[in-house]
Amino acid sequence: MSTTPMAAVNDHMAAINSKQRDLFAASMAFPFVHMQPDGEKIWWASADDLPDLTAMPFARSEIQSVEILASSGDLNIYSLRFQRFDDDDEPLLLVQGLWGVYRVGSQWKVGWRQYLGAV
Repeated sequence: MSTTPMAAVNDHMAAINSKQRDLFAASMAFPFVHMQPDGEKIWWASADDLPDLTAMPFARSEIQSVEILASSGDLNIYSLRFQRFDDDDEPLLLVQGLWGVYRVGSQWKVGWRQYLGAV
């Protein structure tokens, strides 16, 4: 799927927006952890554990900015800001997060995310 770290970021966001579990799962490395601002951690051991993406409280997200915070060759950590939109394509919140992207064989996948909340 993704042959570069930035392609993994873009493919993961596209998969979230598609609301298709198979695309979402293909963009991730398992086990996967999603961390909330309050410290709550949601672990998904495999694609079978993924939630129903159609139940998300937003219709889509659009990346506004991406900054690489660290790179070790096989791991990149990104700071992202993205705009969330409602079902009428009206802006909801501008939010930020950290994503860990790493090499899995010859591909790159998102291995964890930390949602930091509204900007």
